[in-house]
Amino acid sequence: MSDRPHATELPSWHDNLVYGLRFDAADLDRGLWRSDLVLDIDHIVEWLRGVDSRVKFLIAPATLVFHDVTDLRITVDFSADAGSVNINEPSIHSVVRTPAAAGQGFGSGPYYRWAIELNLPQGSGITFGASGFTQTLRAAPQLCDEQRLPAADRPPLT
Repeated sequence: MSDRPHATELPSWHDNLVYGLRFDAADLDRGLWRSDLVLDIDHIVEWLRGVDSRVKFLIAPATLVFHDVTDLRITVDFSADAGSVNINEPSIHSVVRTPAAAGQGFGSGPYYRWAIELNLPQGSGITFGASGFTQTLRAAPQLCDEQRLPAADRPPLT
C-alpha cells in the first residue's frame, strides 16, 4: 500500500502497536540520499464482529516507512508523578496529514506535515514533515482476539 500524492484517505492506524523505530539516514559514502522514519507495527487490517458479538481483529506485522523526513520530534513519556510506570508498546491513536507550506520539503512534489498521536503513553506523539509513506505487510494477516499478534507469531523487523 503506497501513498498517492493526491489521495485524501489514509489507512487507519488506530490502536496499532509500535514495536520499534528505525532511522534510515543518508549514507554519503555509498551515495544513498534518504531520510526515512521506519516503524515496526502490528497493523490491524480489519476489525471484525464475531458471531458472539465480540470484536476480533485481522492483524499483520507491517513496516511503515515515511519518506524524506524532516523536523522530527518524538515525545514519549512513561514517567509518573507518584511511582514507577513500566514501559510497553506505544499504541497509535490517530495519524493526521496536512499539506506543508510551499517551499518546505524535498524537490517539487507534494510535502506534508504529519502528527502521530499515541494512546499510550498519554500525551505522547511523533511529528515530522514527509513526502509520503509506504506500508508493507511482512506476513499474511491472522485472526486475533486481541489488538496484537501473539509474540511467537511476530517476525522481527530486519
